[in-house]
Amino acid sequence: MRPYLRIEKPCEEPLNNMHDVPGGKHCDLCSKKVLDLSNLKDAEILKIIQENKGEKFCGIFFKNQLNRPLQEKRIIANSSPRKITFSKAAAGLALTASMISSYPAQTTAIHSEEITLSADSKRKTNDEEPQKDDTNFVISGRIIASDKGIPIPAEVSFITVLKVYTTTTDKDGYYHLEVPKDILKYESLLEFSPDIHSYDKKLAIYTIENLGKKQLIKLDYNGSDKMYGEITYGPPLATEKSLVIAEGKKLDYKLFNKSYSLFPNKYEVHYIPKEFVKFFTQKETINNIYIVFIK
Repeated sequence: MRPYLRIEKPCEEPLNNMHDVPGGKHCDLCSKKVLDLSNLKDAEILKIIQENKGEKFCGIFFKNQLNRPLQEKRIIANSSPRKITFSKAAAGLALTASMISSYPAQTTAIHSEEITLSADSKRKTNDEEPQKDDTNFVISGRIIASDKGIPIPAEVSFITVLKVYTTTTDKDGYYHLEVPKDILKYESLLEFSPDIHSYDKKLAIYTIENLGKKQLIKLDYNGSDKMYGEITYGPPLATEKSLVIAEGKKLDYKLFNKSYSLFPNKYEVHYIPKEFVKFFTQKETINNIYIVFIK
């Protein structure tokens, strides 16, 4: 899971009362510079966060830039705001490895009652069953803006608890993703994540007969409303009602929060919100799922 941005303390001073300065505004009310990050790419925002070395700052953002993961893989991380030494990084990797192999009380195998597909997901017919061979199943389509009909650059992911298969669209919005046939179930979960902040991410469940058809994905415009104020960043924390699955094994949520807060760049995490939890489990007590992979 990549870093999230939140406005911790909204600013009460109207933007039109602030003075224009290079890179943003100056607020006379609190004598601070307010960085305008609304037109920056995630990589550029992450670079500013790193250069700020953990200090809070005030910023201006589109709503869609907040409370979602920044695309940190689009930048080359050659420095860290904490200036972590090699020995500390090695210790962090050891901690990560320990989570998977040496914490039986905190990391357990997933039982059938914890992660199951819904009844509909299990249902298959003879003509829907994919042949288990060495060929791949092709998932393809196009992503466009729902309001303008123009192509949108985006990342497309086929999500399972054991592995996530990902591709990106071309300049015309077309995507082509191949996954092994033998991992297919009756239903599959796809995630469409636009690079443009003013369009919403989309999760969708497809039956196997529809998965092989070319899909036209329309991403909704979320408006251009800007928000501004004091910024904080970090992952949304897992809770006792979260299910954390690391490398296919159940992981204690407190241990995950602790390790991720220390070494966020060592993880790839896919966050599954409440409305899609039923795709993985029927347990009513689960509010969200974190599917974790170690880089």
